[in-house]
Amino acid sequence: MKISLDNRIFIPIENSDNGVVSGKTRFHFWQDGMVFYADYFGGDVREGHIIGKFDEDGTGDLLYHCLTTQKQLKAGKARAVFTLTEDDRLAFELDWEWITGDHSWGQSRYEEVLEHDIIKL
Repeated sequence: MKISLDNRIFIPIENSDNGVVSGKTRFHFWQDGMVFYADYFGGDVREGHIIGKFDEDGTGDLLYHCLTTQKQLKAGKARAVFTLTEDDRLAFELDWEWITGDHSWGQSRYEEVLEHDIIKL
């Protein structure tokens, strides 16, 4: 599956308890070749950023950092596996680990929000 994250918006559907994102967090992605970027905010996240790259097999490696609404700086790394939902939206599963703080790890699932659904959010 050839993946394009360019100008797509995602929301977390599932997250481990030690994560900071929630269904109120919005991720806006851009892509340039094999490199992708995202800005995110909402819920407990005041502002966050992602930079990543696709591997040959279509999985992605990424680094992320954010400032929470409680003014905590947090950073981590993750591996993403991309799939399509039953209604042809892009989704990805993350295996992630904090590289600051307690160095705990977790798993998350994100799904694309289509343009006509953004108004409902």
